[in-house]
Amino acid sequence: MNVSGTHHLAAPRAAVFQAICDPGVLMEILPGCDAIERVSSTEYEGRMTLRLPGVVGSYRTSVRLVDAIEPERSGLEGRLDGSMGSISGRADFVLGEVADGTLLEYNGSGVIQGPLAALDSRFAERFAESLIAQGLRALDHRLARDGTRDAARGGPRSATEVPE
Repeated sequence: MNVSGTHHLAAPRAAVFQAICDPGVLMEILPGCDAIERVSSTEYEGRMTLRLPGVVGSYRTSVRLVDAIEPERSGLEGRLDGSMGSISGRADFVLGEVADGTLLEYNGSGVIQGPLAALDSRFAERFAESLIAQGLRALDHRLARDGTRDAARGGPRSATEVPE
């Protein structure tokens, strides 16, 4: 399974990088994430629930930040394990500065094993791309809520926004 794409985020790349490395933000933005905790400065463990047609399951997850050059780029290596099989893979992302925020470019690959491997590979890729798109939209909303969108444009936050 292979995925790649780009996504514009209306926030400075340092804020985007920090958000990607924050377990609280990850828990909020990752579809199906039930729990996540930082076990070291570069490793996370948690639990996710995947809901696919005919396949619903809870999976133990582990993710490790690798080859990080803050705030420019990093890789993520991860694994999901559950009764329906496992998925292991790696994704790399690059955060480019653009006039109105950050352009995130990503590519990744994964190997599906066990009963999950019976899924059509195109379906699995489309499902992964859908989860990534949902997560990136949620990240953009989270950054906007935190007021980092206005910082990317150089303007102040509105008086009605209250920091969390």
